Amino acid sequence: MTDPQPTASSASLFRLQELLPQLFQSKTLSGQPYLRFLLHEGVGALIPMEEVQESLMVPAEQVTPLPNMTPAVMGLMSSRDNVFCLVNLGRMLGYPSSIASRRRYPVIVIRVPDSGYQGTSENEAFLGLAVSQIQGVVRLEPQQLQAKNELCPANLNPYVMGTGEPDEQLAYILDACALSKSPALYPPATSF
Repeated sequence: MTDPQPTASSASLFRLQELLPQLFQSKTLSGQPYLRFLLHEGVGALIPMEEVQESLMVPAEQVTPLPNMTPAVMGLMSSRDNVFCLVNLGRMLGYPSSIASRRRYPVIVIRVPDSGYQGTSENEAFLGLAVSQIQGVVRLEPQQLQAKNELCPANLNPYVMGTGEPDEQLAYILDACALSKSPALYPPATSF
């Protein structure tokens, strides 16, 4: 019995392994992954990747405005057969809006506990966070994390779990559940 002749695709794969061996070596990544983004100019933030559903660019025309909502609520959007609220995260947290006039919004879709108004089969709901800029995923080791301290700005304090310093730059680690319960998302109750 003769050895089978290599196919063009297996020869290409073998050649690729020779040229780029680092692509075929398994690496163990250490540290907890976080999605890094800018809240406002000079204010960095992180959200644990376990709370992130996806990140995407959303054209402004795909956001349906909602009447009688707070200024932080931009409207409704959909992704992956789910409809959910999109909020201007910087504005919700008390920063001047830096994304209102954009044609496309960088959006982080987070998973939050089901609050009763957006039920899904897994008892979770989604909330879209429009941010100034998504900067990518970083991994932080425990020694790079700090507890929330007295230097945390008052407007962020209810939403911050701690801080991290990727690349020696301070970033606030935000709590998705706390963000979803922010009073800035709900219009004041009206009495009749």
